[in-house]
Amino acid sequence: MQIARSFGKILGRLIGTAALLSVAFVGGVTFNDLHHVRSVGSLGTVIGLIPQRLSDAVVTAAHGQSEAYTPAQTYADVLTTLKAGYYGKEIDPTQMTYNGIRGMMGAIHDRYTRFMDPKAYKALEDDNHGDFVGIGALLGTNKAQQIYVVRPLPGGPAIKAKVMSGDIILKVDSKSTLKMKDTEVVGLIRGEPNTKVTLTLQRGTKPVVISLIRAHVQQEVVRHAMIDPVKKIGYISLSVFNEESDVQIGKALTDLEGQGMRGLVFDLRENPGGLLDIARSIASRFVAKGPIVWIKDKSETSETMEHLDVDTSQQLNHKQFPLVVLVNGDSASAAEIVSGAIKDTGSGVLVGEKTFGKGLVQTIMGLPDGSAVAITTQHYYTARKNDINHKGIVPNFVVTIPDDNLRKDAVYRRDHPDALYDAQYDTQLQTALKQVQLQMQIASAKPW
Repeated sequence: MQIARSFGKILGRLIGTAALLSVAFVGGVTFNDLHHVRSVGSLGTVIGLIPQRLSDAVVTAAHGQSEAYTPAQTYADVLTTLKAGYYGKEIDPTQMTYNGIRGMMGAIHDRYTRFMDPKAYKALEDDNHGDFVGIGALLGTNKAQQIYVVRPLPGGPAIKAKVMSGDIILKVDSKSTLKMKDTEVVGLIRGEPNTKVTLTLQRGTKPVVISLIRAHVQQEVVRHAMIDPVKKIGYISLSVFNEESDVQIGKALTDLEGQGMRGLVFDLRENPGGLLDIARSIASRFVAKGPIVWIKDKSETSETMEHLDVDTSQQLNHKQFPLVVLVNGDSASAAEIVSGAIKDTGSGVLVGEKTFGKGLVQTIMGLPDGSAVAITTQHYYTARKNDINHKGIVPNFVVTIPDDNLRKDAVYRRDHPDALYDAQYDTQLQTALKQVQLQMQIASAKPW
């Protein structure tokens, strides 16, 4: 009995001590918060933080101070404080989080590592699939970092509303595109079918306002023609590397071969790149053998992406033709992988201007809410292990288009929006045709 009473006293003291410790615990972990209390509202904010502080305290007790307060908890505290005490319009936690992630990505200082909200990610996936709801126009970024119309797509709302190549997009509805990336502008333009979008365009010296109705657009990424029916020189242009690109290239090659093609101009100008595996497939159509590209990851381990032979892909049954590839400063990423492989292996020659210089590969991770992050995970090198990142690829024949010709070419394309090319003012294309003819002459002179 005495033992029981003594044990009861000890237990009571322990409980009392624990209660005091609990009060001290809560008081201690919120002291700094209380120190800054200036109003009932701020007191309410502090009260709202107590559960988080208790959680931190438990972690501290279990693991030590160094692991108790993480950056994620700092973010949670700031968001809680804003939601509870901010005097202004209501806080949107989702948009606040998205902007926080964008800031996190920006702190890496890698323009290609980026966050995409659900709308932007869907636009990217639509691009990769080749089918989307929008206005039907290929957009680009000029040297002044302005978003402009590279060309309207045949049959789309843009061409019907007389949107023209070279138009600079100043606004989408009421939102300015200043300092926006082209992917952000695309996200604003796309939407639900049969809905209206209004573009404010810079055309010449005055802005032009055009309203369009969004519609389903099947992206035509490949266009082709027999540019010289007499000498049998074919022409193929590719605007992007998406899931439809390789199939469309195969159909274009088959059609031109059926017309008796003996030489080819492959136009990759203004091509921003796209899917790595598609670049490998397309390069394999023009490169007879050997590595297409070398890939190095964070562990510094290098591996090759080899040529796909006929045994791997039954589509690669085309003949090898004298080949010239057109490139310029907007030929990037996958376009550089293909043009680099062709140049390095001697499968053809490059004509035009130095390419963009993007030697990095991004891995895209979709998130449960429909958003995604694109993270730079690999560095690639051309077939001969040349590092082109921030350097670009210098063509075999460097040719620039004079400013006067550029102006005339812009007028021609404005008046002929369905034209595949402009052989009259396009000096790069003129040089490419001469080089193809020269290669054809050399090939025909070889002994059998």
